Amino acid sequence: MVDTTKTILVVEDVVEICFQMSEMLRNKGHQILSAANAEDAIRIAEHDHPNMILTDLDLPTFDSLVQMVRSHKELFNIPVAVIDINGHEIKPPQDVKILSDFDQLDYFLQTCVK
Repeated sequence: MVDTTKTILVVEDVVEICFQMSEMLRNKGHQILSAANAEDAIRIAEHDHPNMILTDLDLPTFDSLVQMVRSHKELFNIPVAVIDINGHEIKPPQDVKILSDFDQLDYFLQTCVK
């Protein structure tokens, strides 16, 4: 049997949103790590090597997070994704996958995330 469990780092500065996203992902069988900003996210990612980073376009340190991940010698290839209900209307920042719902996230995790 193939293990489909992924380790996902949720980077969200709003505690309630972080909790809700983490619970949804835990209920799907994933291991969840969380951080409130880019600096904490990088520190956690260096230690725990998540399969993907799930964040928010409105995160105050969003641009910094993407830049630090992409320039990091060990983390540069970790997928960074955002769930936004207006995903089909958003021009994605470089190297960030925009997903419109959790069904797209499930598909992305199954097909694109190692």
